[in-house]
Amino acid sequence: MVTSGKPVDETTPAPLVSDHRGLRALRAAWISVAAMPVAFVLAMVLGESLLSLQGFDSGSGQDAPLRAVLLAGIPALLLLLTPTVSAIWFGFRARRLGRGGGTVPAVIGIVVAAWAILTNLPVLLLRFL
Repeated sequence: MVTSGKPVDETTPAPLVSDHRGLRALRAAWISVAAMPVAFVLAMVLGESLLSLQGFDSGSGQDAPLRAVLLAGIPALLLLLTPTVSAIWFGFRARRLGRGGGTVPAVIGIVVAAWAILTNLPVLLLRFL
């Protein structure tokens, strides 16, 4: 086969045009995985702070109303899920761009996101039923 005047061997794989983009996406996925514990701590601090700003302390034994719990819990959960969604996004993007190692941070992101949702949502729902 001849393209643009140069012979091309059929057995030689095509060069990865997006190799640099794949490496960048893989790096961003692993940075997102590393940010997950930090986001966990920040989400806990944010949730407790927002709850105490509304006049409810977590250790006082006083049950907070649903509105107060939602106003504190939703931003905290979003903060917790941000690096997990980022790891999933960049991990699968790296895989699509030729970096198979992107699957690992994507799966870690899926597991942590599922854990965050499954541990927080039932507690919220069962509390007010």
